[in-house]
Parts: sequence; structure tokens; C-alpha cells
Amino acid sequence: MTRKARSAVVPFPVNEKSPGFGGLFRVMRDIASLKIKLWEDTTFVLVDVPVNPDEANKILPALMFLRKPYRATFFIARYAKTAFTGSYNESALLLHVRTPIGKGVYCPWMIVNDDTAMIYGRELLGYPKKMADIPFKDDGKKITASLWRRNVRLISVRAERGRKEKNPRPVLQMKTFNIGGIGQSFSFNPVWMFKPREAVRESYTARVALDIQYSDYDPIRSLIADYKNPLDARIVKTDIFGSRMLWPVGLTGVRLFGNTYNLRFR
Repeated sequence: MTRKARSAVVPFPVNEKSPGFGGLFRVMRDIASLKIKLWEDTTFVLVDVPVNPDEANKILPALMFLRKPYRATFFIARYAKTAFTGSYNESALLLHVRTPIGKGVYCPWMIVNDDTAMIYGRELLGYPKKMADIPFKDDGKKITASLWRRNVRLISVRAERGRKEKNPRPVLQMKTFNIGGIGQSFSFNPVWMFKPREAVRESYTARVALDIQYSDYDPIRSLIADYKNPLDARIVKTDIFGSRMLWPVGLTGVRLFGNTYNLRFR
């Protein structure tokens, strides 16, 4: 393999001439001090949906509980520029939870259309990423997007921008709890807590038509209670940096592995 080919798969922009351990350490230091944008010019469509507590409670780790009102944030996003791969699209469901160490979100399901993003997300941060086709079109006024997996159109989204928000809420800058990641061993996994850092470029209110179909391979529809379109939503553009926090805060076992198997592994 040539030197050029090797450099194409380095996850961070380490000095190509003589990276070494010192170069990698400096990059990781810059990420921790928020000097490197891991994701730049990212467009999110975000919509809160009601949650079915009976189904959601089955997939929560010990000492983690749904917050009232029971809800999840669904998003579909376009990452225009990244520090570790090319542009890619992503969709996820974030359950709003409370724990003995604070409130935050727990991600039971996430889909991408880039294998590098899938590998790093699963191996380093415990996001339960799987691959799918995610067409995403933005004409500046409206966004149309969908998610196709195993020959099923699992999700379709039509969102239209409204008024610009003056003091927008954060998108991902909150305590996030994931299982797996560093130290994972398939059925026994640590619970990690981290808090991404971001800079919101612009944010708009939006109205969204959201359709989520049931699939045995991706049963997120069973987690979501009935809702009526159109839904209030947001369209937000952000830059996302690293995280100053990555702490192990729990451990999961065989029960949770069985209850989350379809969401995480099929």
C-alpha cells in the first residue's frame, strides 16, 4: 500500500510527513481543547416525538429512566464536512432520560450511509450504528429525506423552514449515554457518558411531515407513541467539536443485550 493510500484512512488530520505518536497526541489534545471541528457545516432536521414507555423501558440500562413528558428526539442529518471521512448522512433516535448523575439522552438506534463513520461511532463512542441508504435534499427552503434499509423505506421526512431562532437550544451538547464503545464485549457492555461540544450557526423553526414504518430489523416504530402530522420541528446548522468528558458510569448484561438485539445488531 502506498504512503498516499495509507494517509487517506487516518481518522484525524495528523501531519502526513511524520505523524508518529507525538503528532497523534497533539491532534487528540487539539480535539479536547475544541481546536478541531470533527463535523463542520452539519444540517439537522430535529423533531420531538412521544414515546411508548412500556416499550422504551425494556431497552434502558439499570438506573436509567424516561423523563416526563416521555419523549424522544428523532433527527436526520447531513454532515457536509468531517475530519475523519467524507460527507455522509445519518439518522437517529435519542430518548430523553434521567439518571443518578443527571439528565441527558440515550441513543438506542442510529443509521449512517458511510462505513468509516459507522466504525468509529460504534467502536469509540458506543453509538449503535448500522448502514442504510439515506437520500437527503435541501433547497434552502425545504428538506426532503428518507431512509431505506433492507428494501424497506423505513423513514420519510418533509420539512419546511419557518422563522429564524434568536437563541436556539443545543442540538447535541448535552449529557449523552451510550452502551458499548471502548471496552465492549458483545453482551456485556459499559455505559459511557460524554457531552459533545458544538457551535450553532443558524436555527429555524419548522413544520415536518414524518412517516416511520415498522420493520423487524429496525423496530423503532414500536418505541414511538401515536402522533399527528405536521409536527413542530427545527432545522439547525452546526459545527461539532470533541468532548471534554468520556466517563464509564455503568455496566449492562445479557438482559439488555437481548432486548436491544434487533435495534443494534440486525
